[in-house]
Amino acid sequence: MISSIYLYSFILICAICSIYYLFLNFRSDKHEINNKVLLKNLLESLDMELPDELKTLDNSSTDPQKLS
Repeated sequence: MISSIYLYSFILICAICSIYYLFLNFRSDKHEINNKVLLKNLLESLDMELPDELKTLDNSSTDPQKLS
């Protein structure tokens, strides 16, 4: 029979892993906005047509030069 210490340890590890998984997958979507800004900058530098969604995107708030 499995000792109760091992059972509690296994349940605790599973709980910690599930909380970590939920934290990584359901955090705020700031990274999605940053990816769109990067895509917009890349397309502008290559002189390619921007989609309508990227044309309305403002990257002034994520500009690292304006923070300092």
